[in-house]
Amino acid sequence: MKKIIWPLEMKLPISGSFAEYRNSHLHMGCDFKTYGINGFPVLSVFDARLATMSYSDYGYGLSIVLYSPSLNMYARYAHLNDLNGDVSGLEDLKHSLRLLGNPRGFSVKINPDMFHFTAGTKIARSGETGSGVSHLHLELYDHSSYYNPLKFPNYLQNDTTPPIIQSVYIDSDSGFSENYPVIKNEDGTYSFEELKDPIRINGKLRIRIAGYDIMTSRNRNNVYGVKLLDDYKVLYSKTLDQMSYREASHRDNLYDINTSSLSPTMYVYNLFNSPAGDYSLDLNGLVEGSLKVLKAELLDSSGNISSIDIPIQIGKPAPKKAVVLQKSFTSADGVLKLDFRNSKVSGEGKIEINKLDKIPEDLAFPGFTQVSDAYEVKSVNYSWKGYARGEYRGNFPDKDDGLYIYDTAFKQWVALNEKKSGKSLGFNLTRLGIIAIMKDKTPPVINFPYMVYRDFNLPEVKDPRMLERFYAVYDRGSGISNNMTVLFEGSSYPFEFDRDRNFIKLEIPLNFKKFKSYFIIQIQVQDKAGNKSEWFTDVVYL
Repeated sequence: MKKIIWPLEMKLPISGSFAEYRNSHLHMGCDFKTYGINGFPVLSVFDARLATMSYSDYGYGLSIVLYSPSLNMYARYAHLNDLNGDVSGLEDLKHSLRLLGNPRGFSVKINPDMFHFTAGTKIARSGETGSGVSHLHLELYDHSSYYNPLKFPNYLQNDTTPPIIQSVYIDSDSGFSENYPVIKNEDGTYSFEELKDPIRINGKLRIRIAGYDIMTSRNRNNVYGVKLLDDYKVLYSKTLDQMSYREASHRDNLYDINTSSLSPTMYVYNLFNSPAGDYSLDLNGLVEGSLKVLKAELLDSSGNISSIDIPIQIGKPAPKKAVVLQKSFTSADGVLKLDFRNSKVSGEGKIEINKLDKIPEDLAFPGFTQVSDAYEVKSVNYSWKGYARGEYRGNFPDKDDGLYIYDTAFKQWVALNEKKSGKSLGFNLTRLGIIAIMKDKTPPVINFPYMVYRDFNLPEVKDPRMLERFYAVYDRGSGISNNMTVLFEGSSYPFEFDRDRNFIKLEIPLNFKKFKSYFIIQIQVQDKAGNKSEWFTDVVYL
């Protein structure tokens, strides 16, 4: 539909794409990158009327929904800074609704005769209200489905770079489970990094592929399609051009939610229909020793394709067993226990808990040390939706000792929010990896942000009476706590901590200049293990 135009005056890149994995849902729109800055003019994407207006401190933030009667389609804009544009009355209506109702949030339907827009009308300015850093979120939908903006002509990307394949996961109901890292060949195809012979396997296979697309924003985006082929026969295919409301509510059908992640970005796609069917290919009944080559593909919206051949040799059939789905697993020494009874489990395999006397050396770093045995948690033809309830037994008296998991999918330590009860630590588990008690002696670090983030707002939306200052906060271990101190000329000073950016933001009145031309700011922060940063000092000239 050429009637659906680009939503901004500038051709800013797309930084978040349709149906991307999120921690609790799928991302049913496109995010347009504004480089951490607020105030870009936002346009009506089609001839429309205003349908709803809403505001929340979370989620969509300041949001409006337009409706096109001719297209029978809605467009939702989210995270707006304000409703200043070419249409008088919009910003005044927002202020009135906030004053008359709950200032923290409202959602109202608008009389369809109140506001009409033609395509290209300036209706708002981009911002960062609600969740996330500065960007514009756009959703296109009707009464039954969401639509990927990238399927429409005005949203075609000038993209010649095919998607990136990171690894291939293969499970079998015979007990086989492996994650194969891959390498990119000179011809642009991919192959297994350390595989010399075909994978010898039998049974019902569940194949997954990890990867992403970078489009023009140069950050990791979702792909546009995935495919699995046996010779020329399509075993599985999914194109993300649109998605019904029902599909959008089941992210575990598209992604392996136990290995996928939003931050850092890790998308692991199921190459099988889940839960129906629940496998990619059934090798039972095929001749032992015979060869088969499967092909997995990732596609982007510009038609670029990346592929990898999966060489398979049919193995000896596994003896048939009565399937008893187990939902509780304990390490051999009884220290670590995982309970999946309140989780939605798929697959007919098991969870393996293997004790490691010492974590691999490349997983440790100075000031972050192991103080207990470690346990590697792996799945074999087993995945779950929701939380597994975990219990780690032992005495851990020090406040800087904490329970962590090294996520083997995206290779990073993550603190588990444990709760101490007697001689054990309780926690919730959603991912696979290495679990251990670690001692965090690494203090947080404060610094100036990168130059591109020195300003949050375009001049049009800045408060001309204030000078904005930003300070980046970083912690590698337990994470930043709420214990922060900001001193202005030695006295406590109000500040805002932006957890989306990990920035401390200060606003300093420019009329302070009548007292003196420069001021000293000092900042100290503390992590959740009690480690304090060095005092950071900045001199501000007005």
